[in-house]
Amino acid sequence: MKFFSLPKIIVLGLGVAGMLKLSVDLMPMAAIAEAATDSALPAPEVGADLPATTRPTGDIIDSNVCEPSQVIADAIAEERALLITQRQEIADEQARLALAEESLRAEQTRLSETRDEIAAQLAVIEGAKDQDMTKLVELYRNMKPQVAAGIMDEIDIETAVEVIGAMAERDAAQIMGSFSLVRARLITKILLERSKLPADRNLEGLRLR
Repeated sequence: MKFFSLPKIIVLGLGVAGMLKLSVDLMPMAAIAEAATDSALPAPEVGADLPATTRPTGDIIDSNVCEPSQVIADAIAEERALLITQRQEIADEQARLALAEESLRAEQTRLSETRDEIAAQLAVIEGAKDQDMTKLVELYRNMKPQVAAGIMDEIDIETAVEVIGAMAERDAAQIMGSFSLVRARLITKILLERSKLPADRNLEGLRLR
């Protein structure tokens, strides 16, 4: 590779320096020319219309503001209508429950009155039964044992058992001694078994007559 000679280097340096100086001198002139061109353009008049792309229209503003407000108003109205419907449903349900409760109280009162009436009637019946049994016992007790046994030997076994069971032991023994053997055995068995629980009673094989 050959090196440049000293004279050539000096000439090349002078050329570069001249070009740099020329470019520096031309830069202020280009700036002045650009400023003059800008000053020559007319200034925009006051109140002139802006470009259509930079000025928002009234329709866009109205749509952006009114549309959300209408949506909110519709949602509030729908919620209010739903609340009114729910309140009416709750009121109807409360009225229905109150009516059912009133009907239940009336039915309970009626059932209580019916129960009291039945209890009173049963008390009257039981009282009359006790009185009749007392009279019947006294009637058979005042009879001769043979006569009482003859009558009781022909009546139904339930009545005979009730009368013998209500009598004093001495009076019952005299009448039982005058019964037929079959009748006396039957009444004795029934009197023994009725003192037991219903599940423990054994009345099979007994003849009622």
